[in-house]
Amino acid sequence: MTVQFAEHELFIGTEPASVNLSYRWKVAGGGTAHHVHLTVDLSAVADFAEPPPSEHCKNNLCTLDLASATSDFHAITLVPKPGAAVGSSGAVTVSGTASDATVTGDRLTLTNGATQLKVSASAEQLHQVPGDTLTFPLDVWNNGQLPAAKGVQLRIDTTAGLHLQGSWANCRDVPASGRGGHIVREALCDFPTPVEPGRQYALSSPLRVKVGDEALRDKIFYEFTPLTGAAPANGPGTPLTLVPRGAMPSDGNTAPYFTTYVNSVNHADFAVTGDTVTGRRGGHATLHATVIDRGPAVVQDLLDDEAWLPVLVKLPPGTKATKIPDNCQPPPPDDGSDPGPRMGRSSYQCDFGNPAPGDRHVLSFTVAIGPRTPAVSTGQVRTLEIMKGLDPDASNDSAALTLRLAQGGSAGGGTAGGSGGAAGASGSVSGGPSAGSGPLPDTGFGGGRILWAAGALLLAGGVAVALSRRSRGRN
Repeated sequence: MTVQFAEHELFIGTEPASVNLSYRWKVAGGGTAHHVHLTVDLSAVADFAEPPPSEHCKNNLCTLDLASATSDFHAITLVPKPGAAVGSSGAVTVSGTASDATVTGDRLTLTNGATQLKVSASAEQLHQVPGDTLTFPLDVWNNGQLPAAKGVQLRIDTTAGLHLQGSWANCRDVPASGRGGHIVREALCDFPTPVEPGRQYALSSPLRVKVGDEALRDKIFYEFTPLTGAAPANGPGTPLTLVPRGAMPSDGNTAPYFTTYVNSVNHADFAVTGDTVTGRRGGHATLHATVIDRGPAVVQDLLDDEAWLPVLVKLPPGTKATKIPDNCQPPPPDDGSDPGPRMGRSSYQCDFGNPAPGDRHVLSFTVAIGPRTPAVSTGQVRTLEIMKGLDPDASNDSAALTLRLAQGGSAGGGTAGGSGGAAGASGSVSGGPSAGSGPLPDTGFGGGRILWAAGALLLAGGVAVALSRRSRGRN
């Protein structure tokens, strides 16, 4: 049985004036240990830290007894003793015994006092336009008890529409992977200047960020952390430095990081093209609809992991789907219930996650042609506006999906392959319904028809929610 602390170096700061010692145990092989007795020894830190009475500790020992143990955790709170010397440090150990297992313990280092860095906040930037340059005059201060003796590091994250301007000898770009799907650039700047308790420092020159052509919903994130080693060597050039500004502010941001959101006036053009195919009653045909993100804006929901582009597809009346793309589903009913089987329907909602300028998606639907399908049967593919005013060009938002019966009428139960190609880039096949047209009836198989109501439903529900803007504050 192994017992380990969650962290191996802890500090008792002022926000809050306490610290939690968390430890976890696990029995090898997924087994169970019995009659387990665990002990946290605080003797080496007793001069400056103690548990509150609620912890039920005695003589600098905090114990936990378990009739049986598999995998779990426990935490102990410690507070500083009145008048304890700042900077005092010592080791805390955890050990244990069990009736049928060997228990391996752990240790950590506890220090009375902490470095607590804060960064200045910046107001949300609204109504920007591509080409604008934003300025962020960052300040950092330390309201802890211990200095950042070796200096501090500044991390700057930006999304696709924001471009950090300038280069400095003590800054470098690093891979942005692991920072979330929206972050595309991360820069680190190392400052070997000690940041003393109670003191404030400013960047020698403010950060300048240009709003790019792809800007729409963006953010810049900045954070200061203490340097734990020597600042690494970077490229040539003038360094960015920290300039002392006197005593720290009495109020302001209460965290070492902050996120400023930047909204830009921009648009993204989503265009669709349709298809015309030939088939026979009783046979099958395949229709292809194409969806293109022409940009320039990168559409993303900064308050969620992904943005998505919804497309509504109405297959030609008299047909029903036998094969559909993986990202398509029947439109959800008004009451939110399960829409039922995916196949055999005539209306579908297709979603594309994280749309990006230049993306091109092809939706392929294989349909069965009913015995009463008209000689020329026309459905529709159309995009839905994700946010009001996002796509100003409505001329390419919808296109026709047309099935023409081949001469000879019935296929006699056989399969008729689709023919004909996609419509031109302008997005519409002659004779097809225009964007925003009314309901299209579903006939040809004699079954219950599915109304073409997904557009209104989605606009009233999921789409409005998916990219809604909530009020934003500190990260």
